[in-house]
Amino acid sequence: MYLYKFLQYNDLEKSVLSEDETLENIMDLVLDGTPNKEEKKALITTEDWSKYAYQNEKEYHLTVYLNDKLYCYIDNSTMDINIDFLTYNQGEIFKHLTLVYDKYNMDIAFEEDRYEKFQDDALFLSQINNYYEDDEKKVTNKLIFKLEGSANILSTTFDKKNKKTSTEAKKTKANVSHNFISPPKNYIDYEKLIDYKNILKPEYLDL
Repeated sequence: MYLYKFLQYNDLEKSVLSEDETLENIMDLVLDGTPNKEEKKALITTEDWSKYAYQNEKEYHLTVYLNDKLYCYIDNSTMDINIDFLTYNQGEIFKHLTLVYDKYNMDIAFEEDRYEKFQDDALFLSQINNYYEDDEKKVTNKLIFKLEGSANILSTTFDKKNKKTSTEAKKTKANVSHNFISPPKNYIDYEKLIDYKNILKPEYLDL
């Protein structure tokens, strides 16, 4: 059973912010310190803000717990939904996977300088990042999907002993028909989006 808390997660500090800290960041970073009357009313609690933000396409934050353990952090912003999946590594919170869902057709945005949503407001899984770290190295793999049916693959490895970073990049074909998913129906409707074991198709792992 998932438990949702309307709090921001700070990956640098590897900690969940308090309600006051989350509200302060919304005020400063989302509203530029100048909320209107409706926004001020919604800033009473982080859940009040999340309800308002969902209805008005503003940014809001959720941390999700599973079996009393931190499971993922959701940043629902104006342009996309970014989900960081979290686990524990030697007692410290560790981000092991990121899924990025675009709300708009970014090809149109870049080529025509306008924003158009997908049919039925569907989301497009545009990026999958996975992370691995041990005593010797730190690895980041990025899989970036293109709507025309291709994917860019970037793999970065940091050698902790030699303090050197190496990067490999390649492009391949990809079937992106699986990448479209229905958007949340309300401000806490995320069970499909955070079910990464069902979302990550076997063919993604073969790219």
